[in-house]
Amino acid sequence: MRSMVYIILIFSIALTGSLDAGSVFSFNGLGDPYSRVDVRATGMGRAGRALADGLNFSSANPALLASFSRAGMSSLDFVQRRTLKDGGGSHVVSDGDIGPIQLALPVGKAYVVGIGLEPLTDMDFSLSDTISTGQFPHILTIDGTGGLQAISIAAGKNYGRFAAGARLDLAILGTINETWKKSYTSTSSIGSDGTTLPEFLDTQDQFVRTHRGFQPSVGGLYSPLDKLTVGLTLKAGSTIKQTQIFRNIFATRGFEEDVSDKIEVKLPGSIGFGIAYNSGYRWLAALDFEREFWGGTEIGRFDTSELAGGILYRTGEKDPFSRKRRVELMAGIHQRTLYFRTTSGEQVKEVGASLGITLPFQRQGVGNFRYVIEFGNRGDVSRHGVSERYIKQTFAISGWLR
Repeated sequence: MRSMVYIILIFSIALTGSLDAGSVFSFNGLGDPYSRVDVRATGMGRAGRALADGLNFSSANPALLASFSRAGMSSLDFVQRRTLKDGGGSHVVSDGDIGPIQLALPVGKAYVVGIGLEPLTDMDFSLSDTISTGQFPHILTIDGTGGLQAISIAAGKNYGRFAAGARLDLAILGTINETWKKSYTSTSSIGSDGTTLPEFLDTQDQFVRTHRGFQPSVGGLYSPLDKLTVGLTLKAGSTIKQTQIFRNIFATRGFEEDVSDKIEVKLPGSIGFGIAYNSGYRWLAALDFEREFWGGTEIGRFDTSELAGGILYRTGEKDPFSRKRRVELMAGIHQRTLYFRTTSGEQVKEVGASLGITLPFQRQGVGNFRYVIEFGNRGDVSRHGVSERYIKQTFAISGWLR
């Protein structure tokens, strides 16, 4: 079963002129990794591992929790539009989902606890291809949805110019679903001896994968200067249990039983570095780099890297009477590589940019509304058979308790 799945994954990336919807760049293994930064860092090009100002809900660095002086909560959702281009033309798909829900709770004078419900990977894939060769022409349709999700538990502690934190991701919620359908274009065919062969019914196979496991990570912050902070994060590679359930069209109709199998799946370790400059009120600037070691999780996969940078500018003045004019403007860029194997052997690259704005609520100190738009490109038609342009809009609300 596993060999069959791997062959089909490679086959789906190699198809050209047959894309229907979704993104081929999410359909390989566990899906496309989800960025662990919050919406403010997203507006700054996904850079935020060292933005330690008590407003950063990014779980990319658990040491950021130590900067919270009061309880806070953040939630977001997003919509995106993707345009896929291959040798046969362009195809457009739109979708949306709910992102992380995160809570920061100061405990005592120096400890802060964080709780989150966060996606780790995302899969949204659809493909349709007419198979006209051979004796039984048919239309093959493939759909992949879901991804890994985790309950995140973290803690951070402040040591003056130093801060440290640890996080445990419990990957126990996500489900990955794959559906394969064969629709025969003719209900019967003529054999080599001239006889009429029996009619063929359409088929449908389903692969449902659930996961149980955990992955730890640690992070640190250091402020050598009052306006400068550097951050370091380490995530350990781990192995989680995956339950695979295979169900064909006869099982769904009660004629056969599901086939279940349990395997071990590796999650990659990573190392990340960030640096941030905080002018005190007017300006923020950040630069991040991360390396994930996907190459050690399965043969054919690539290690990935991401470089991101951005700025934030605040209007108004730092006084209690200018709350209606305290608008934040954000901008940034990023470049990353993807771990997915490709038939050409060349790694897929993504380049993107983002713009964002933050509007405060009417009451001072209660919270704010953030909006970010991202746009970018993945892949290359000549090298990978397909490319993808995307526009993603993210809406988030953050609030604090006094």
